[in-house]
Amino acid sequence: MQTPTRAPSLWTLVRSDLPTLAERLKAARPPKLRILVDGRVIYWALALPTAEDLQRHARWPGQSAPSLEGWLLEYLERLERAYPGAREVEILGLWAGDPPRLERVARFWVQPKEGYLSSPSGCENANGYG
Repeated sequence: MQTPTRAPSLWTLVRSDLPTLAERLKAARPPKLRILVDGRVIYWALALPTAEDLQRHARWPGQSAPSLEGWLLEYLERLERAYPGAREVEILGLWAGDPPRLERVARFWVQPKEGYLSSPSGCENANGYG
């Protein structure tokens, strides 16, 4: 008798789409990010570092590699530790203004009934990006 395989966590899905997420952020260039986990705002206005900022930061001993993907991975790992059972993660670009402009950069979620993960990669708007 075969044991059923568990679906990977939502965080595994987000990490697997990290290159696509980084490219979308580079293209949109929002100065800040708003991150929601299960509908709750976790980061209200997280500053998105520039490539120059990341290179300067990496000059210090023991710091991570100077890449947007590396920076994103660090934050995603923090969120995974804080919210291991998350069912939805939404990343919004935030631009200053009155009112501020918010645009969805990515959304990842677990389908509640079917028990499988929805990934934005290769999908139209139905599952995520844009």
